[in-house]
Amino acid sequence: MSAIFLLLLGASLGSFANMLIVRLKTGESVGGRSHCVSCKKPLKALHLLPVISWCYLRGKCAYCSRSIHWHYPAVEVLMAVFALIAFLRHVPVASPYQWGVIGFEIALSFCLVVIAVMDLRWKLIPMEFTVVSAMVLAAWRVLLGVPWLELIIGAIVISALLAAIVALSRATMMGEGDPVLGLLMGVVLGFPQALLGLLASFIVGGTAALALLMGGCVDRKTQVPFAPFLAIGTLIALWWGGPLEVIFRYALL
Repeated sequence: MSAIFLLLLGASLGSFANMLIVRLKTGESVGGRSHCVSCKKPLKALHLLPVISWCYLRGKCAYCSRSIHWHYPAVEVLMAVFALIAFLRHVPVASPYQWGVIGFEIALSFCLVVIAVMDLRWKLIPMEFTVVSAMVLAAWRVLLGVPWLELIIGAIVISALLAAIVALSRATMMGEGDPVLGLLMGVVLGFPQALLGLLASFIVGGTAALALLMGGCVDRKTQVPFAPFLAIGTLIALWWGGPLEVIFRYALL
């Protein structure tokens, strides 16, 4: 029963994330009614059901028949999956502390999805949203008992490393917003776990870039958004950091 609730909660958060993604881009108020981004007509409750509405409408607006971007159902499914993973990692949930950890992991997933999709679609990282998210999530981690010094060191190290890459490459390898996302990564994972997250980001990002290059989807001059890979690396380190640390240490010996 709890798993079903978390799936529905995650999908609903994904629907809210979709609205936030678009309004952070356009500068609209978060408090306004949901509407079609093409014809601007207000949407009915039937049009806002996570995933179901997109399938029912066959991926098109009910009014103007313009295509609804793929990121809408993708974000809703992703958030449902992430919420379920966060829950299943702590089953059986027997204490308020465990629910606090689950809530943190879902909140982190929400923030990372918003940032990653914005970078993927428009090569834009919402700076204010990222910084505020980092502050809130860092406070949450401290309340969960993580030493604040680890979080500060992680934030400084990761953001400094990414800032150095941006400076040395003259922003050709990464965008100027990536060090800000690195700040979030460092402050939620702490040191040294954040280094594992960064390493995972480089491995996943490098593999994806190579696959896109070999498939002819991009060329050597194409700038591939890196925020999605930083987001993936953060979740990998958070959820599977222990086993991966053992694997990396074994591989380096």
